[in-house]
Amino acid sequence: MRIYIKGDYAKKITFTTIELVWKMWFKERNGKKISFSNVGDDAMLQDDFFFGVQFDKWRFNDKRWNHIPYDKSDPWNSFSDENIQLEFENDFITDGRERGENLRIATTHTDILTVDRRAMYIMAVEVAFAIDGQISEDDKETWMDVETFKELHKDVLSLSYDKATDISVEELKSLKPVEETLWDEEERLREEYIKIHGERVYDDEEDE
Repeated sequence: MRIYIKGDYAKKITFTTIELVWKMWFKERNGKKISFSNVGDDAMLQDDFFFGVQFDKWRFNDKRWNHIPYDKSDPWNSFSDENIQLEFENDFITDGRERGENLRIATTHTDILTVDRRAMYIMAVEVAFAIDGQISEDDKETWMDVETFKELHKDVLSLSYDKATDISVEELKSLKPVEETLWDEEERLREEYIKIHGERVYDDEEDE
């Protein structure tokens, strides 16, 4: 699943990674702090618009997640781990040499549980609002402002974590995890880019 954002990149995100995580899921529940895994720190989020995060359902003390199907030999084939990744659309392909015109939020799977969909929508709203941005859900064909996006998805955005989890547990009975095709596509494009431009040389390597 993918969402694109464009806006004024000269504007700075002021919230921290943990503040964003709390909004996306929750701060604590029944006295237990949220368990999550992430790539990127406050500086990378605020200065580079880069942050990847997943709610560690299986680690958190919520019995409703105890029976998520999980195959250790094929972790993609489970909703236990749903990474939600914010970055510039060309960042990975070019190893940071070319950003592209838009930010992109992408998930591990093409369709995701409501609890993670809610989190993804919240990330999109928070980031787009911070940079006076617009949001696209149709691969950049059309764009909408933040308020229009919030109205369009108010049924999901208005859910609490607990209600979203109840819905998600029911979804697990029928929803099948399918890997987002973006990730294989990005690996292929990255290999092609490196064949043409070579591996990136960093400043410290140049100095040696």
